[in-house]
Amino acid sequence: MVLRSLPCIMVACFFVGPVTTQDALGFDPSVAGLLKPMVDPDGNDGFKAMLSRGYMPLFNGKDLSGWRNPYPHGNAKVVDGEIHLTADNKFFLVTEKKYGDFRVSVEIHLPDGEANSGVMFRCHVDPNRDKKVFGYQAECDGSERRWSGGLFDEARRRWIWPSTKGRSEDRFLSHEKESKAAFAEPAIRDALNRNGWNRFEITCIGDQIRIEVNGVQTVNLRDETDKVGFIGIQHHGEEGQTYRFRNLFIKELPLVPAEQAVELVDQPPVSVTKISDSVTLVDFGKVAFGNVAMRIPDSGADNAIVRFGEKLKEGRIDRKPPGTVRCGQSEVRSGTGERSSWVVPTPINRRNTEQTGSHPPAVLTPEAWMPVMPFRWVEIEGWPVEFKPESITRRAAFAKGWNEDASSFEGSDEVLNQVWDLCKYSIKATTFAGVYVDGDRERIPYEADAYLNQLSHYMTDDDVRMAAHTFDWLMENGTWPTEWAPHMVFMAHAEWMDKGDTDWLAARYESLKTKTLLDRSGKNGLVLSDAMDRNKHDIVDWPKGERDGYVFTEINTVVNAFHIEAIKRMAVMARAVGKEEDAKAFDARVELATAAFQETLFDEESGLYRDGVKTDHHSIHANFIPLAFGLVPEDEIAGVASWLCEQGMQCSVYAAQYLLDGLFANGCEGKAIELIKNDGDRSWKHMVQSGTTITWEAWDLKYKPNQDWNHAWGAAPANLLPRHVLGAQPAVAGWKTAMVRPCVGGLKHAKGKIPTPVGAIEIDWRNESSFELRLSLPEQMDAVVSLPATEGSTGVLLDGKSVDAARKGGRWILADKVSGKVTLEVK
Repeated sequence: MVLRSLPCIMVACFFVGPVTTQDALGFDPSVAGLLKPMVDPDGNDGFKAMLSRGYMPLFNGKDLSGWRNPYPHGNAKVVDGEIHLTADNKFFLVTEKKYGDFRVSVEIHLPDGEANSGVMFRCHVDPNRDKKVFGYQAECDGSERRWSGGLFDEARRRWIWPSTKGRSEDRFLSHEKESKAAFAEPAIRDALNRNGWNRFEITCIGDQIRIEVNGVQTVNLRDETDKVGFIGIQHHGEEGQTYRFRNLFIKELPLVPAEQAVELVDQPPVSVTKISDSVTLVDFGKVAFGNVAMRIPDSGADNAIVRFGEKLKEGRIDRKPPGTVRCGQSEVRSGTGERSSWVVPTPINRRNTEQTGSHPPAVLTPEAWMPVMPFRWVEIEGWPVEFKPESITRRAAFAKGWNEDASSFEGSDEVLNQVWDLCKYSIKATTFAGVYVDGDRERIPYEADAYLNQLSHYMTDDDVRMAAHTFDWLMENGTWPTEWAPHMVFMAHAEWMDKGDTDWLAARYESLKTKTLLDRSGKNGLVLSDAMDRNKHDIVDWPKGERDGYVFTEINTVVNAFHIEAIKRMAVMARAVGKEEDAKAFDARVELATAAFQETLFDEESGLYRDGVKTDHHSIHANFIPLAFGLVPEDEIAGVASWLCEQGMQCSVYAAQYLLDGLFANGCEGKAIELIKNDGDRSWKHMVQSGTTITWEAWDLKYKPNQDWNHAWGAAPANLLPRHVLGAQPAVAGWKTAMVRPCVGGLKHAKGKIPTPVGAIEIDWRNESSFELRLSLPEQMDAVVSLPATEGSTGVLLDGKSVDAARKGGRWILADKVSGKVTLEVK
C-alpha cells in the first residue's frame, strides 16, 4: 500500500494483481483462457446476470430515456439493444441523474483501428466550456499502450493512475514508476479484449475509487475531488467510427442487506436483579445483536445510565473487558415512559460502520433500528423509581422467519448436545447484518468465515437466502488472503448444491474464474508464492500462532490444496452451466496439478506432506487440508489420518472445520468427536463451560487477545454434526439425491432433523448390538446410503428384508438408492 498526502487530494493505491516474479518462476500462459471472465457475444446472459446480482439498468435497451448529449455535435442511437455513438469530434453521452456512491457496470466494444473510449463517473457538465464534460474517467485504451482501466481526469488533471510526464500533474508523478509497472503486469496489460466486448466496473464509496476490467482490478485509490456527478460514455471523435455500449447497470451504495433480510424481535428479560439502591442488572439469557426499548419514568432524576455488556465481572458488567468483548453505555432522560417505550440505542462503534479505509466497507444496519451491538446484560444506574421487568424489552436482530423447528440434533453425549445448541444459536444470532460478517469488530464479510457460516446456516434453518447475498457482496468486496479467494468457488458450489439453481450459477460462473489462483500457477500446475505472498497473503491459518510452526515457501502445500479443490469444483460447475470446453480444461489442470502436488510435496519417508518445497517440516495443516479435499492417495490415507489423530487440535477454530471434515470422512470419526468435546481449552466443550452463548473467534483469549466473542466461524459443529454424525449431505445439486452416511464415533444413538429446500430429512440411529437407522426423506428426494459395518456384520436389512450391499473398509454401501421412510439394519 502506498499512502500519500497531496495538495487537494489523498491517494492510497492498492495494486492487486499477479506477483511480479511469476514469469521467472514458470507461470504457464496456457491457462490464460481460464483466467479472464468471458463476456457473452450477444449480451443477453450478461443482462440477466446483472439483474440477478441486484443491479438496476441505466439503459432500457429501447431508447435513450435518462441520457442526454450536452454537445452540439455527435450522434447517439439505439441499435439492437445497444447504444451506438458516432461523431467527427469527441463527445460524451451522459445521464440526466447524478450519482454519489455506487458500483456501475458498462460493456464497451471499440471500433477497429485508432480508438479510445471510457466510462465517465461522478463527472460534471458545464455548457459554457468548450470541453463541456469533465471529471473522472475509467480509460478504455485500444492502443498498444494498453492502459485500459486506468484513471484519467478528463479536461482537468489528466492521468492520475498510471501517471506520466507531460500528461500528469507533478503531484502524481511520484508514483509514475509504480503505476506504469502495475499496468505492465500481464493480468492488467492484457485485461482488455481489443476486438470484442469488455466489461468495465467502477466502484465509488466516499473518496475511494476502484476500477475493474473484465474482472481484473486495475485501480484502487482514494481521491476526494468529487463525491457526486453524472455517468457518461465517450466517443473519441474519429469520423466514421462507431463505438458500441450495452448492459449499462448501476447499484447505488451503501447497501443495507438487513433491510430486506432481518427483523427485530422483542424479547423480555430472563431476570432482573437489584444490585444496589441505584443499580439494577437485567439478564436476557443469551447474547444477541440489538438495543432496548424502555418505559422511561415521567419524573425523577434527569438522567440514567444504561450499560450494555457481553461479560460480567464480580456480578457487574465488565466495563473494561478483554479483547473486543463488548461493553458500552447510553444515557436516558425522564420522559413519557409509562405511556410509551423509548428506544435506547447502543453506542456507535466507528470502526464497524466505516465505509472507506484500508479494508472493504463495513455492513451497515438500518438507520431506523438505531445503533445495535451484541450484549446479554443491561445494567441500569440512576433509575428514579423501582425498576420493573416489564419496563424493558430487548430488540434483537435475527434473520426474517428463522425457523427454530427446522433443525435438531440429539445424541447420547450430553456435551455434544450442548455444543450443538451453542453453535446453532451462534448461527442464528450472527444473521443480524443480513449477510455473514466476521463478528462485531469490523462487521465485514470474509470469504473463509462466510463459507463456514454458510455450511452451518444450511444445516440449521430452512430458508437460507443469506448465503447467496453474501456471495454477491464478497464478489464486489473481496479481501486479501490467498486461500480466501478459492472459498468463493466453494461458496458458489455449495449454494448450487443446496438450491440446484443453475440459472443463479450461470449468472456468476464467469466471475469465479478470477478466484481460482490460476494466475499464480506454474507450468506444472502448482501455485507459486513470491516474497509478498509468503510474508502476507498466504494465510494457512489465523491467528498466526495457530499455524503449527508452518514453514512458508514458494510452493505452499495448503495454498495448492485449496487451488486444486477450487479448480476441481470449477470443472463440475462448468459442466452444469454448459461450458464443456472449460470443464475439460479445468479437468486437465486438476490432473496436472494433482500429480505435481503428490510428487513435489509428499514425503515418502515419513508418509506425510511437507509444508512446501525446500522444507522437511510437516505441519498438521499440510496434511489435514489434503485429506479433507481427497488429495491423499488411497494407500496413504490411513497413515496420514493416523498421524493426525496423534496431533490433537493444533489449529484454529476456522481450520478445525477442515481437520474434522477430513477425520470424519476417513474413518476417524471417534477422534473427531473427541476433539469437539476435549477437556482442554482447545475445544467447543471449553466454550460451553465458559458460559458463552455465541461461539468465539478463537479457542481462548490467550490464543487471540483481540478476539470477538460473537464469531460464527467458530460454530463449525452446527454443520459437522448434521453432515457427519447424522450423516446427510447433498449428493446431487438441489438435494435431488442425498448422501446418507452416519458416523458413529463411539456414540450409542443420535437423532435429528436436517432442513433442505425440498423438505426436512429425519434421521434416528442406534448403535447397540447392531446398527439401526430410521430414515425419512422428502418426497422429491432419494438417497445413496453408507452404513457403519459393525463387528461381525454380514449384510444390511431394509425394512426387515435383505438388500444388496457391498462391504468397503468399515462401511456397507447399498447398491440401490432408497426413498421415503425406511428402516435399515446392519446385521
